[in-house]
Amino acid sequence: MRTKTRRRRTNRRSRNRVARIDSAETSRKRSVRSTRNGNRNRKHSRKRQFSRTTVIGGLILLVLAIMIFSAFRYLFLYVTESYLSADDRYPVEGVDVSTYQLEIDWKGLESEGVDFAFIKATEGTTHVDDRFAYNWEEANRTDLKVGAYHFLSYDTAGETQAENYINIVEKKRSSLPPVVDVEFYGKYIDKHPSREKLQTTLNIVLEKLEQHYKKKPIIYTNTYIYNTYISGEYDQYDIWISNPDLPEKLPDEREWTFCQYTFKGKSQYVANGKKYVDRNVFNGTKWEFRKYDGK
Repeated sequence: MRTKTRRRRTNRRSRNRVARIDSAETSRKRSVRSTRNGNRNRKHSRKRQFSRTTVIGGLILLVLAIMIFSAFRYLFLYVTESYLSADDRYPVEGVDVSTYQLEIDWKGLESEGVDFAFIKATEGTTHVDDRFAYNWEEANRTDLKVGAYHFLSYDTAGETQAENYINIVEKKRSSLPPVVDVEFYGKYIDKHPSREKLQTTLNIVLEKLEQHYKKKPIIYTNTYIYNTYISGEYDQYDIWISNPDLPEKLPDEREWTFCQYTFKGKSQYVANGKKYVDRNVFNGTKWEFRKYDGK
């Protein structure tokens, strides 16, 4: 009986030693695995950190390269475009067109050195120029600066005239500002509208267009209307004057922004040379004309 008891104790101690050995071996293996995992995690962490640092460094270098390129481009354009010569007082040239000009090859017109174009869009409350959609789409496929104009009517409300234009002319950040064409037509050629009537209608159209397009519109007119209705009342608006003399300044000594100097320009790319096209210039350098870039 004692022998059996002694054997059981011996076996129990032996199992306990084996268990302790197994436990120690298991702990050692866990420790080794933990150490390996720790080393592996540290390696991965260093790789991730290195990768993040590389990416951030690359982005910083890219931003610096873009900034340097932009600075050099800005300087180059300023140097090459910010001067006027006696032989080329108005280096920025353009046209204005309507359905009258029929088919226009806009790429061809651009190749002649044309820089900008104003396209008739609307007139009064309901009229839309027949060729506006085509001219607008094709002109905007070129590098020309493109704008649209509205022919002002004195027979309908300014609100509905502005709505007519807004419904037709898309809002594009790169477009020239909207233009309101102020001239006489029909019965108003002989009997001019009153100052109050013209200005009331014009004021509403200008206000509505500026609210929608976030650009102050340009007023197109001739010298007589400018002197009689516009001068002293619309000094905050750029003026596009129709005057074949290409005057240095407007009659009240203001600077004009655009000048339509002829109705009889010719181009093989406008109705195959069979129609006249209005020619215009911008009052400034090519560099100054860039004020319309992205605005």
